[in-house]
Amino acid sequence: MIFTYSLFELKRILKSPVLLLFVISLPIAIVLIVGMVIYQSVQSELEDVSLIVIDEDQTFETNTLIQQLENDETLAEHVEFLRKDGVVDDYVGQQNVAAIIRVPEGFTSQLRSGVNEPIDVYLNERQPFASQLGYLLLKSGQDYITAAQSGVNTVNHYLGSQMSDDERRDLVQQMTVHFTLLTLGRNSLFVEHNLAEMNTLSWEQQAYVGVVSLLYVLTLLFFNFLFKPKAWHGIEERFTIIRLTEWKRSVSEFIVLFSMSILYMIIFALIIPNLVTEINMFLLLVQWGTIAAIFCLLYLLLDRVIKVPAFTLMIFSFLSIGLLFISGLILTNAFLPEWAQSSVAYIMNQSFYTIINVGEIPIIEWLVMGAVVFLLFILLWLGTRRGEALT
Repeated sequence: MIFTYSLFELKRILKSPVLLLFVISLPIAIVLIVGMVIYQSVQSELEDVSLIVIDEDQTFETNTLIQQLENDETLAEHVEFLRKDGVVDDYVGQQNVAAIIRVPEGFTSQLRSGVNEPIDVYLNERQPFASQLGYLLLKSGQDYITAAQSGVNTVNHYLGSQMSDDERRDLVQQMTVHFTLLTLGRNSLFVEHNLAEMNTLSWEQQAYVGVVSLLYVLTLLFFNFLFKPKAWHGIEERFTIIRLTEWKRSVSEFIVLFSMSILYMIIFALIIPNLVTEINMFLLLVQWGTIAAIFCLLYLLLDRVIKVPAFTLMIFSFLSIGLLFISGLILTNAFLPEWAQSSVAYIMNQSFYTIINVGEIPIIEWLVMGAVVFLLFILLWLGTRRGEALT
């Protein structure tokens, strides 16, 4: 009975190829239009990101620090540093300034004593995208600089109190050569460590995951809205006559939704991206299939509990979009709060990182996602049993 009803639903869908093509094309058109509007609105803002630097300490060390920021390869491509005098209030109202960096007085003396004095960054709310971009670029080096300063403090203490003069002289000569060579390759070394240690998808990878996820959820939403039978009450009476229980119907509808989802993922998440970059097709198919199963079961569970199609679609849209944000599928972890990065949903992002960058099977993540699928199946079964008992 389950197979028969699933086959009937697939035939009913394939009888409307124009409507099916419309369901697939509409989310793409929406995302393209919204993306173009956002791009046009922020393009001029991101073309010239200007950061004012106010050095209240005026020492050799702070001047060297500012020069390193100005000469940094990553920052120089996106940010222009403007050295200014005065106080922060003199520049807060300027329209063309994305952010103001203030080096406080006494910064160098604090640094020499082993205290990492914070550098204040004031963001311009009138340029939200440019100011956030500048702040993220500065923040990206925060851990690197802090770790380096801690190392300097430790070495300084060791050289000053634990070694003799001869040992200190020899070690300083060796370390001078070593750290000079290391500093020459600092930029490329930092990029490698940033990808390997932070477990973060690159911007291109995040865009791929985010766009495909958003398109899929929108397609699933429109699919359930447009292909839902209109005369649903009469159809339910026929199901009762032929003894097609609500649980069997739920399983059949899941098979239909999951089959269409897999076909969609093969085309948009595997074949098209593989034309641009080489990816592991099998691992990605399992990953996208598991995510599709979660969203399909979530919709069916809401449909069985709420039983009002309009409210079901509305609540499903809110929950699914919220899940995309919390899981890190749309937003990179730089924009996510700490509680979201420590949530169970964030394993979706981490499993993509393991597949794309490490090239391994995300066993732990898949086990957790599989447990979520199993839990949704149990909740769906309980929901259908409750509905059958009420009828």
